[in-house]
Amino acid sequence: MLAEKRLIRIDVLIPSSFSYESHHPIEKIVRIGYIARCLAASRVDTLIIYHEELDSPQRENAEYIKLVMDYLNTAPYLRKKIYPLTSRLKYAGVLPPLNIPTHPEREDLNVEHYREGLVISSNKKSIIYAGLKKMLKTDKKFKKGARVIVRIMPFQDKMRFKVYSKKKAKIYSGFRTAVVSQRLDEIVKDYDVKIATSRLGVDIRSIWRELEEKIKNADRICIAFGSAKRGLREIAELHKIDYEKTFDYIINTFPNQAVRTIRTEEAIAYTLSILNLITS
Repeated sequence: MLAEKRLIRIDVLIPSSFSYESHHPIEKIVRIGYIARCLAASRVDTLIIYHEELDSPQRENAEYIKLVMDYLNTAPYLRKKIYPLTSRLKYAGVLPPLNIPTHPEREDLNVEHYREGLVISSNKKSIIYAGLKKMLKTDKKFKKGARVIVRIMPFQDKMRFKVYSKKKAKIYSGFRTAVVSQRLDEIVKDYDVKIATSRLGVDIRSIWRELEEKIKNADRICIAFGSAKRGLREIAELHKIDYEKTFDYIINTFPNQAVRTIRTEEAIAYTLSILNLITS
């Protein structure tokens, strides 16, 4: 069964310094790709990249992370049409595929499946390229350049299809990535449940039931992670905000760790796997 969107929206926050300390561009892009896999597997809605140092934001690094994430969330057959050749994607070949429901591995018109499509023309009809041998035409009006979801439905010797906007499609089609410049408290203020992760936080096991009940009644959840240099408490101090008041929960999702430090990408994997048990 293909994965559908979550009923509860989950967003993840990481600092713009993520992977900045990587010594080689291949190591850097592999680490970004690893996070992308974790986010997609957990059906995350949005990755939010925030600046830990507001007075000297790492905008270039943030935009690079966004570029790689957007590239990975694009169906492979659409990438050449959307992303021009650039040195910034020189090592994209080492990235792991997301293999989400809208990224089919091959053109198989005898099996019902979903595909991501690109609107290449929109007049009386919308003309869509979806990696097939022929263009698809629909009476639905979509903006040129829009990314849509195509449901392929084989019928006898014919191919039927329906086209949905990404917003209206029920199938999970990847996550969005946004770079923001606000303080942490401004970013998370409208979420129903705000979670910070920390080695010094409360043991996840001690609040499991409480968190489970809280999430059941939530529409939007956010989970924030610190950087290689600073935990969220230190970042909150840089932002001149009250760490305890900004988040509803400050949780240690990997208690009794035997390593000195846990990398951001590892913390994301551990935390989302636990949240998946609570929210699935």
